[in-house]
Amino acid sequence: MVWFPLWVENNWFNVIQTVGIVGSLWMGAAAAHREAKAREIENLLTITTQHRDLWTQAQTREDLRRVLQTDVDVQKSPLTQQEFIFLNSVIVHLELGWLMSRSGAAIKMRELRNDLRGFISLPLPRTVWEKTNEFRNQQFVKFVEGALTGGADSSRSR
Repeated sequence: MVWFPLWVENNWFNVIQTVGIVGSLWMGAAAAHREAKAREIENLLTITTQHRDLWTQAQTREDLRRVLQTDVDVQKSPLTQQEFIFLNSVIVHLELGWLMSRSGAAIKMRELRNDLRGFISLPLPRTVWEKTNEFRNQQFVKFVEGALTGGADSSRSR
């Protein structure tokens, strides 16, 4: 044990420097973690605002009154341009939620799958989905098709 005080006396600067570097790295990691959490909360608030804005339109605009109806005959009463644009925006919004969920956001895949199943099973959303799914992320398409058939997406289900 006699060697330790001598070692500290000869290496005190290196010890302090190492402690400072390790402490700085730890503080940097903690700050990065806090920043990531803050960014996740900000993203969730943004997507929640977009969600509210979309569904407020569906409730207040007369030209969108059919989008959630279960008894629409698309052959007799085709999709309007306004309905198509709105429903395509909703699908893009859902795809954004799927991407956020895959990247670790607080959105649960199981909940998203249930939302998609209920929404895209409706006649007008299903029509828009069928017209646009070839232009979407193919993993998202597989996820949606799995949701529609009642299957689970094997990629990162939570």
